[in-house]
Amino acid sequence: MKNITVSVDEQLYHQARVAAAQHHTNVTALLRAYLRALVAGKAPLLSESKEDQERQNREELVRLFRAANLELGYQPNRDKTYER
Repeated sequence: MKNITVSVDEQLYHQARVAAAQHHTNVTALLRAYLRALVAGKAPLLSESKEDQERQNREELVRLFRAANLELGYQPNRDKTYER
């Protein structure tokens, strides 16, 4: 296994340790999990644009709806809704 040295400021290091503790792990394991997700295409790259992230979120939502076999039902227009 290879080692990677990463330099971060004190505040980020402290926040990372707190986050790791909340997940009952350590910073190294968090970074390892993130890198695995990144190379598997399941973690966002920092260079992605907001539009790319939104597109990916929409695609994931569509995929989840299809996987759950959910369909949107009939949606009446405003006049039908308020017809008395």
